[in-house]
Amino acid sequence: MPPSGPTVGGSSRPFRPKASEIAHETRRTIIPLIKTKYADRWKTFSYYYEEPMAQITLPPLEYSVEPTPFAVFVGDPVNYALHWMESQNPSTRVALICAANEKRAGGDWVTGVAGYEERLCRRSSLSATLETPGPGSPTPEAFPMSSTGGIFSENVVVFRTEKDRSEPLDEELWRDLPVCSVPPVRWPKVNINAGWLQYSFAGERRMMRDKIMGALAICLANGIANVVVGDFGLGNGYRNPPYEAIAMWNEVVNGDPAIRGRIHNIAFIFEDGCQSTQRLILDDLAKKERRAGASLPPFLAAALAEEPISDFELFRQYFMPSQ
Repeated sequence: MPPSGPTVGGSSRPFRPKASEIAHETRRTIIPLIKTKYADRWKTFSYYYEEPMAQITLPPLEYSVEPTPFAVFVGDPVNYALHWMESQNPSTRVALICAANEKRAGGDWVTGVAGYEERLCRRSSLSATLETPGPGSPTPEAFPMSSTGGIFSENVVVFRTEKDRSEPLDEELWRDLPVCSVPPVRWPKVNINAGWLQYSFAGERRMMRDKIMGALAICLANGIANVVVGDFGLGNGYRNPPYEAIAMWNEVVNGDPAIRGRIHNIAFIFEDGCQSTQRLILDDLAKKERRAGASLPPFLAAALAEEPISDFELFRQYFMPSQ
């Protein structure tokens, strides 16, 4: 099972430059150092899967399967994955499934944008791996990514703490982890029915499900069966309905014949334990109704009157109900 909580050491010296300055240091100083001094240890390239489920063939399982156990905690997803690997057999690899920008490597990480991928690029070598196709890559360019595409980076070197504007760690504290970068569905059309937020269009739900399946298939194709997931597809940047996200993860991991029984453990790690995508969506639906001069539908009014439930709590209640 995954560990209960991570800790990663860092420098205590005060250091708070601009995010753009940190990005400049990462790109101009630290990544070139990794490419030269640590070239034999860490790869700074990646492989793009344009259609993962068409490209990847998983051999049939020859044994009966048990449901995959899930864990749900508040913390930093990268630190959690690193801590998980350090607490296991040295050969055990844990991949982070990271929400990615589909148009360019790392999105706007050099300008100080605060999305998780952008912050991860400022504290790691992720931008370099995303920009560089690995030897034998079938396509010279991964961007813009296809609707179901994903990129696998085997060795993303982490050299800062979760505070992406912190001073670099000493080199002996640098660690690496595999990262699977997949762009979630962004701002799908959502409605409320009988008190539940759901996709208005089946095609958008199907696309999100395919992205989840593709991400897991990419991990499996690279020999990884333990996975850490952040708020993939949630939060203000994506706004997929949380209950639907929960259902799709369970459908794919424990119900789909191609994936069922292959993933050993999944840990959902939420940076912000109070983030409520449900509330973001409800507020937006109410704003649209008021703008149109309409009264709020009963289901929407009732949902808004309730205390907002965080994404962390929704996932915890579903996947870890006894804790």
